Amino acid sequence: MSGTHHTTPEKDTASSRGMSGLVRNLGWMTFPNLIVKPAWFLFITLVCIRYMGIAEYGVMTAALALMSICDGSLTLGSSPYTIRELARDPSRSSQFFSNLLVSRTFFSLVAIAIGLAIRWVLGTGAFDVVLFAGCYVFFRNLLEYCRAIFRAHEQFIVEAGSTIAEKALVIGAGSWALSVAPDAASAMLGMSAGMGVAFLGTFAWTTRRLAAFRLAELSLSFFRKAMPHAVPLGLSSVFVLLYYRTDSIMLEVMEGDLVTGQYGLAFRITEAMILLPFIVSTVLLPRLSSLHEADKGSFGRLFKRGILAMAAVSGVAALIVWIFAPWAIPFLDPSPEATPAISLLRILLISFVLNAINQIGITHLTATHQQNRLAIVLAAAAAVNIGLNFALIPSMSATGAAWATVATQGLILVLFLPAFFRPFSRG
Repeated sequence: MSGTHHTTPEKDTASSRGMSGLVRNLGWMTFPNLIVKPAWFLFITLVCIRYMGIAEYGVMTAALALMSICDGSLTLGSSPYTIRELARDPSRSSQFFSNLLVSRTFFSLVAIAIGLAIRWVLGTGAFDVVLFAGCYVFFRNLLEYCRAIFRAHEQFIVEAGSTIAEKALVIGAGSWALSVAPDAASAMLGMSAGMGVAFLGTFAWTTRRLAAFRLAELSLSFFRKAMPHAVPLGLSSVFVLLYYRTDSIMLEVMEGDLVTGQYGLAFRITEAMILLPFIVSTVLLPRLSSLHEADKGSFGRLFKRGILAMAAVSGVAALIVWIFAPWAIPFLDPSPEATPAISLLRILLISFVLNAINQIGITHLTATHQQNRLAIVLAAAAAVNIGLNFALIPSMSATGAAWATVATQGLILVLFLPAFFRPFSRG
């Protein structure tokens, strides 16, 4: 491939540094998600539960949680590290893409093997469901790294197209599979096939337009230099996955599939609401990374606006969903078995607001090279969350898991606050 891969992205990035560029980027992140996220939410809740039942839905929820933890534990922080570094030097795109996509492929395959081994030890969940969940997460992981290249170049219009195509393929293939065989294994097989096709298309576009994939770029010296910076970010992601997904696994082991399905239904609603902080933090990371060294005043103002706006908007959104929870849950699953999800949802809405604010904090610490501090905070949170789940689930069932999630998010916010008053120290 010629050097033209990097010329256009650099110009586009440079031309979008002002506030108008930031607003445009937010628009391109918001537009496709307003289309696909409601469709995805209805598929992963309403369609799946209506076809397979809430107990089988619990099996799928636990399998996805297990494989997400295993796979996320081995990504080594490559996405946020790539975004931060390429936002400052886009000319290294091919080097980053070639080396880190290969490493993610290898470690994702290892993660599937680990997940299957854990499933065998725990003795819960059908083997084929866990295997297909691993394939789905594998392709999703590789696709997300392609999008890290988009974000580093602030090519959010490209990510918009990729997002729409991905969800259309996954929902389409998953729905067809459920119509053939209405169970968790069939759903996961169809979803993984759709995700695989989406990854191949995104990979082809990425390597042709933004970052050529060249085996000649593979270098051990690259990993020796990159890993000390990327690994703390990777550990942070691991700890997030632990306190965000472990509860579903522990509920299945301790309480069974039905309770896991009830919790999973409430969790899916708050997970869909995370779209808001996801969009904002995704757009802010490359911009804050570039401002950190160049313009500390603009950095501080942008961060302050982001966190205040996030607190206000997430609070309003949580209040609206809290009010309509008694109607939302029966709409998704009218069976009496789903009723406990109403109270679970109202508890998890508290964690949503805290999580939304914390997402901006994670973006802040990543952009300012405070990855070591970030890893320590999230490690403490993961340990507390697992301990609380062990203590509360036996006596309070899914309600205990929900309150453990709230307490964890509150702890993270408290531990983040001192770092915000020293925003330019280096970790």
